[in-house]
Amino acid sequence: MNKLVLAVFCVALLSGRGLAQETNATSAVANSNSAATNTNSAVRISAAEAKSHVGAEVIVGGKVAEVNKNERLMRLNFDKAYPNQPFTAIIFADHTNLFPEVDKFKDKNVEVSGKIADYRGRPEIIITSTNQLKVVGKPAESEKK
Repeated sequence: MNKLVLAVFCVALLSGRGLAQETNATSAVANSNSAATNTNSAVRISAAEAKSHVGAEVIVGGKVAEVNKNERLMRLNFDKAYPNQPFTAIIFADHTNLFPEVDKFKDKNVEVSGKIADYRGRPEIIITSTNQLKVVGKPAESEKK
């Protein structure tokens, strides 16, 4: 597996992508390989808990309060609109074609899987494949009363 991760990293490095995207591509391959061997490794948390899990592989659940799109990326802000969102899922331009109807996620309860990163003091997961984002039928734990 280490050789595969190294090979993917080298290919990404040679393709001229930014360092952040290289790291995410490498970790996405590593994550998909670990997911194949251990499907129970990710912890489910609410969007409100995301900040205390930076660096961890998790599944974040919550309601998409806002979908924000521009030419470089799409943001799905959870639970509250910007700037009060506790968590954001990011889809960069090179993967937006995977989600042509991203607006339909607004007001839906979803789960996002991946490694939480800290961007300017805010937790986020960068989405690079369709299996990282799914609509769920019931609200996240933090929304139940």
